[in-house]
Amino acid sequence: MYAYIPGIWKDMVLSMAGPETWAKILLEAGISSEIEDEVLNKATRREDLVFALFGATCKVMALSRDELLGAFGRHFVSFTLRSGNGTFLRSQGCTLPVFLENVNAMHNYVERDHPNAKFPFIESKYDPVADTLLLTYLSVREGVSPLLTGVIEEIGARLYGLLVSFAPTAVPAELAEDAKAGRAA
Repeated sequence: MYAYIPGIWKDMVLSMAGPETWAKILLEAGISSEIEDEVLNKATRREDLVFALFGATCKVMALSRDELLGAFGRHFVSFTLRSGNGTFLRSQGCTLPVFLENVNAMHNYVERDHPNAKFPFIESKYDPVADTLLLTYLSVREGVSPLLTGVIEEIGARLYGLLVSFAPTAVPAELAEDAKAGRAA
């Protein structure tokens, strides 16, 4: 899993609920203060601990899985912008449809520094007449589409001044099979 996620996760919890809640989440996840640094270290690749943090956060903050993933997606964008990466994000496209067309290239760029990362694949088809986008999202991780929803909502609002809404559609069977087989990223 992308190595910065645990640190951004902590930043989200601290901004939403404070250090006392973060301490409760660590306790619930079975993560002692001695290994907190290991979990948050950029070099760590321990998905089991990331998933333990996720489950503990849902429980302690009384949020559903989808609510928490959406909140994390929005916070991820906010964190990225605060961390000095706004110019990089803005350079990905002058409109939201162009930005989304460039997401895979952006992931490929980031992947150079993180060769073990498993980035999703996103296909975007814009209909200028209807002013709608059809997104196809494939990931080797099941059930994380609410994270994408949060990211795109926040990118739309922060970079393009747009209110983005989603109407999910069924994924074609062959694409779902590709995702399950790990051919999505």
